[in-house]
Amino acid sequence: MRLLLYIMALLENIFHRLTQRYNKSIKKRSNVPEKLEHYGYARNRKKPQWVVDKVIYLKAMMPDNGCGSIANIFNQIHHDQNESVSKTYVYEKLKANSYQIKCKRREIKSRKPKASAINHTWGIDLTTANINGKQRLILGIIDHGSRALLCLQELKSKHSLVILRELIQTIKHYGFPKKIRTDNESCFTSKLIKLSLRLLSIKRQTTDIACPWQNGRIERCFGTFKQKWRQISFVPYCHLQAQLNIYQVWYNVIRPHSNLESMTPAKVFNNKQHRGTAKFVNAWDGVLSGFYFPD
Repeated sequence: MRLLLYIMALLENIFHRLTQRYNKSIKKRSNVPEKLEHYGYARNRKKPQWVVDKVIYLKAMMPDNGCGSIANIFNQIHHDQNESVSKTYVYEKLKANSYQIKCKRREIKSRKPKASAINHTWGIDLTTANINGKQRLILGIIDHGSRALLCLQELKSKHSLVILRELIQTIKHYGFPKKIRTDNESCFTSKLIKLSLRLLSIKRQTTDIACPWQNGRIERCFGTFKQKWRQISFVPYCHLQAQLNIYQVWYNVIRPHSNLESMTPAKVFNNKQHRGTAKFVNAWDGVLSGFYFPD
């Protein structure tokens, strides 16, 4: 009798242990989706639309990068949001959204830059003009807020002292800016320029190496200048500075700017509305033309 009771107790203990182990396994299986869902992941789950939009945006911003590079960049940027993409996923989405990528690139290129205060930041750079096979050096200074071309001056050399002299003349005429943005050319980063700007309480900004678009306003101004300059052949005895002055007046007073709501840089810089009778003017054999509205 005692043996029978002992066997029944042993079987009951074994059954109880097996039941507990089975319940733990069932509970563990049921908790797996909840745990994965807690971390924002589930097998075969469709990714949210913002992931696709970000992949399209990265491809539009970096058209030369491959699928693997874009996948790595996406995973590094959004690792804290518990979302990741693979190279295959990026390839499939880019292939299915090629038209959206082109539209996004067009939208990025046509996006208007942020408004800047007038006489707050000046962009400075050097360019050249070809006259009878000779390259002539030109200094340009533009105001970011109004797009006014404050200086377009021929230089004999690119020494820092020569540039500093033209900069001081421009400051005498238009006032002190808060910041001046240049590239990393040695004539702009010399000790003389750094010390002079520090004494004038002007903050110096330099673009990254090989990134001319970071000083895009003066670069765009030079692009317009060269486009017009190539359309006309000047005589050998042409006075370069006189032609630069003509272009500067046309650029500031006559040519309307799309990002200034079709107003001229002179109107925005001086905060004046010209209400006089319009007069048609042209120069450089009609290459520079437009309507002039006197005060």
